[in-house]
Amino acid sequence: MKQEIEKTVKNSDERGAAMVMALLVSFLLLVASAGLLLESSTNSMNVTDATAEQQAYNAAESGIQSAVHVLRDNITLADADRIDPTKPATDKANRIDFRKALKIETSNRIDPSLCTGPPDSQPVDCTPRLSRWLDYHDTEVDRVAIGSGTYDRRTGHAYSLSISDPDNTGNVVTFSTTGRLYDSDDGVPTRKTYTGSGGGSVTVQYNPINVTNLNVGDTSAITSLGTFNVAITSPGAPIEAFNRFEIIVTMTRPYYAVRVIRGYIETNSGAIGAPPKIIFDAQTHTLSGSQLTLDFDWGSPINQSIIGPPQRYGYEADMNIGDSNVRAQITSPEPKRLLIKSTGYGPRGSFKELEAIIQKDFFDGLTAPATLTLVGPDADANGGTFTFNPGSSSVTVYSGADTASTDIIPPIGTINQENLEEVEDSVDGLPPHPFNGTVIGSPSDVSGEMPYWLTSPLHLDAAVRSLYAVANASGRYFPSGTQPTTFGDNTTAQGITFCDGNCELSGNGGGIMVVTGTLTLRGNFNFNGLIVVTGAGGVTRSGGGNGTIQGNMVLAPYENSPIADNITPTADAEFLAPSYDLSGGGNSTIVYNSNSVSGGLIAVSNFVLGVAEK
Repeated sequence: MKQEIEKTVKNSDERGAAMVMALLVSFLLLVASAGLLLESSTNSMNVTDATAEQQAYNAAESGIQSAVHVLRDNITLADADRIDPTKPATDKANRIDFRKALKIETSNRIDPSLCTGPPDSQPVDCTPRLSRWLDYHDTEVDRVAIGSGTYDRRTGHAYSLSISDPDNTGNVVTFSTTGRLYDSDDGVPTRKTYTGSGGGSVTVQYNPINVTNLNVGDTSAITSLGTFNVAITSPGAPIEAFNRFEIIVTMTRPYYAVRVIRGYIETNSGAIGAPPKIIFDAQTHTLSGSQLTLDFDWGSPINQSIIGPPQRYGYEADMNIGDSNVRAQITSPEPKRLLIKSTGYGPRGSFKELEAIIQKDFFDGLTAPATLTLVGPDADANGGTFTFNPGSSSVTVYSGADTASTDIIPPIGTINQENLEEVEDSVDGLPPHPFNGTVIGSPSDVSGEMPYWLTSPLHLDAAVRSLYAVANASGRYFPSGTQPTTFGDNTTAQGITFCDGNCELSGNGGGIMVVTGTLTLRGNFNFNGLIVVTGAGGVTRSGGGNGTIQGNMVLAPYENSPIADNITPTADAEFLAPSYDLSGGGNSTIVYNSNSVSGGLIAVSNFVLGVAEK
């Protein structure tokens, strides 16, 4: 009996144990379930955030690509956004460049006078961000929305830009000038003395100048480029022929660049006791992005033309007895690189910051100093001789007047005096190649301002091979014996065509064209951009028709120029004598167009050096 009672008491002590165990197991299951739910929710949030961050990263990349698109001059401003409303949107004043991208008043739409006071209180447009060129949002004014429809910060995608100069190019310029008169006194290239009867004389001398640390500010400054001094001994002397002169401007700060300012000391027939007139080839000159504008106040200067041949357009003035200061206005230099900061915005408040360095162009200036530049000697070691036949048609035109600005460069340029004299004889209508067309500007010796890529066959070959790489990657390389069916875009002056051998140009085209053999201009053609011919056969004309080239053409033949030969010139290699023969018939016009050249360089310009995530 006692045992039964003890067993009953023991069993009563164990009552509810199963419930406790069930509760404990349920609690553990609840905790596990909660953990699983939390893990699933956290993982879902992480996936969502990662997607949002990736979308923000993509938006930041879109910002960099949009900036590159603008800097490649692919945007034409609306009339309301033009920088200079007095000029068309296609004028150079209303086209983008690195300097305009950095200046608030040209990069953005804002009046700079509003950007005063503490930075935190300034409008968002007080930081260069290309708001004049890109469509920033109407209400979310700090960013450019991506995609169509209404933009919402919580779900949409956008980017914002900030532009700066990583090289601190600044607003300080250092340069020096040198000069020469083609017909000068023995041993003194900057002076010419003309003598007359009765002991009279007229002496014209150019005096150079050095300018150090000129502060051009945010816009421009007035500076001297040297002086011309005129001394007259009574009763004076006749100046019977135009005397060509050059003022070579060499900039060393913020970077190295050269520009030659050319002109003539005019004849003084009928006024031998008075100082002669002087005429510069142009009033404006571009110095690696900086604009030089002659702006002197003596002699009542005026832009006018002198009927040739050749036809000379220029900036003319009466010289003073004594010193005549050649004063010019120079704008702030253009940077060669830009730092683009792009902030991408994604959904859920996500954002990413990227930085990219944009370099102006791969070749540091794939341009030429003349509309038609003829590089090479009058005779070469292979027995070749310089050939220049400009064509006999009365409507053939060679023009150095830039159709996109007021600059006038030499319409035809050579690198030595012998070739220049043959060119001058030809365009003056002298045998053996009488010329009946028009030359606007003055043929010149351009050896003093040759860009680096044209200074030797070795440098030219390196440039040609780089262009080959671009063309080959774009499917625009045509080996010898293969004729292109298209030649780039004539309207935008963009595209690249690489003919590794002989090539015929007909129809429309644009951009950059390289020919390592003979280029034949056939029938009707219209090309906007840069043409480089490196073959010994040069350029010829075949058949009738009308042809126009707007931009630059360079003939610079050297041995083993075809890429297929795979032979690199030696360091001491020399150029061959260039050959330019348009005796085959037809009308031809070749004019300088800086916009067409810039369009052609898009394939090798404004490229991203690298991108870093911040």
